[in-house]
Amino acid sequence: MKAIALALTAAAITVSTPVLAGDPVVGKQKATACIVCHGSENFGGIFYTLQLAGRNADKLAIKTNKYKTFKVLHPMMNMATAFYTEKEIEDVSAYYQSIGKPFLTSPLFTIKGDDEAKPAAAAPAPTPAPVAAAPVAVAAK
Repeated sequence: MKAIALALTAAAITVSTPVLAGDPVVGKQKATACIVCHGSENFGGIFYTLQLAGRNADKLAIKTNKYKTFKVLHPMMNMATAFYTEKEIEDVSAYYQSIGKPFLTSPLFTIKGDDEAKPAAAAPAPTPAPVAAAPVAVAAK
């Protein structure tokens, strides 16, 4: 009975566990063209491009596939991604996710959706509305 329960539990865990999309080791080998602009664990990349280190692999793969299929137009990225297969894109995305955030990033721009939350500007506290005084009854003597 314990063996059956153990087998069912193992099967449930196997089915519910997400499979990693790409192989970071293979991705590092495939990312040689990407490293020049987007950086690596040792190199920050060209100053005006988005550093990909530490970014979500799924989001990177989706965006890169959009460049590959010309859903997003950018001459350099359309040309650079044209010869990658989907598996290679997943591997490169896994590599960039695996290396963590870079020490120094470009101060020239911020990327919408970055994981780093910016502190919200302190909003002035709302002033309370004036309260009208209730009429006071004066007792007659």
